[in-house]
Amino acid sequence: MTVAARSEDELASLVAGIRAHGGVAESVSVDLTDPLQQERLVSGAVERYGGLDILVNAAGVASFGEFATSTPEILRKVMEINFFVPTELMRLARPHLAESAQTGYRPAILNLASICGRCGIPSLPEHCASKHALVGLTETVRSEFARFGIDVLLVLPGVVQSDDLQRHLLRNEGRIYLNFEGAQKADAVADAVVTSLIRNRRERAVGFVSRVVWWSRRLWPRVLRLVMLRKVQKFAARQTKG
Repeated sequence: MTVAARSEDELASLVAGIRAHGGVAESVSVDLTDPLQQERLVSGAVERYGGLDILVNAAGVASFGEFATSTPEILRKVMEINFFVPTELMRLARPHLAESAQTGYRPAILNLASICGRCGIPSLPEHCASKHALVGLTETVRSEFARFGIDVLLVLPGVVQSDDLQRHLLRNEGRIYLNFEGAQKADAVADAVVTSLIRNRRERAVGFVSRVVWWSRRLWPRVLRLVMLRKVQKFAARQTKG
């Protein structure tokens, strides 16, 4: 497999771990917002392995704060990385995945989105917008790519335990409480990705909170809206007391 990210050190550690468990992996340090580097990433993987069977879109960035105090620049950056990057990688990968399907293999695209793609969460407006867009595109592409023999899957985690998330937040001034310490482990999300690929699960919410939100959005949407409103009101009350 080819793994791609910005940090060469983190990539080297990831590749070493994969190889230590008997896997085959190469790393590519890349700026995924650069169209030329996107093309080189896909074409390089195809050349290295003789084809392409699976594309996993996992790159992402977030901004934690209210829409009223945000900026157009923050929105554009979040949309660029969370939506346009996976969009173009799917476009570039499609012909190679379709070619793989001709050999009898069942290729797949898996988009690692977020439960924010199914429910608007206060203080995460840009993140929710980008993930809603990605979820919508995933559902559309799933139908279109079926004629090429390509499966398109969706995994929806909640807050994940990761130093990267807080370190790379574009801002951190949200008005709701997010339990980063009690968040689901990254390994659980990774297991969900692998399981979804093996079982060909079209959509999967990962973690207790994500599953509760996923089902509540369908069964009790009014209750869920009230819960989200209450989260903001509680923050305002704490600020007033302080």
